[in-house]
Amino acid sequence: MGNRYTKEQDQEFIKRAKEFIEKKPNSSRAKIAKYSGCDVTVLERLQDIGGFKLPKPMTSKQQRKLSNWGTILGGLSNK
Repeated sequence: MGNRYTKEQDQEFIKRAKEFIEKKPNSSRAKIAKYSGCDVTVLERLQDIGGFKLPKPMTSKQQRKLSNWGTILGGLSNK
């Protein structure tokens, strides 16, 4: 399959990805892609020509650490 986006759209994705990575360097690939307006696979393809580097995918252990279930479930008992 070929490229489904125009050159202008690709440049906009690159610009937004660089902007977001500069603002929040520790963000996940999914958040960068969501802000950019495209999928992670598109950013993977564009990172070589765009001059930015996507972070490595998070492991399941890293993803679990992002949410504190103690406070989430603790808030349910107040209802």
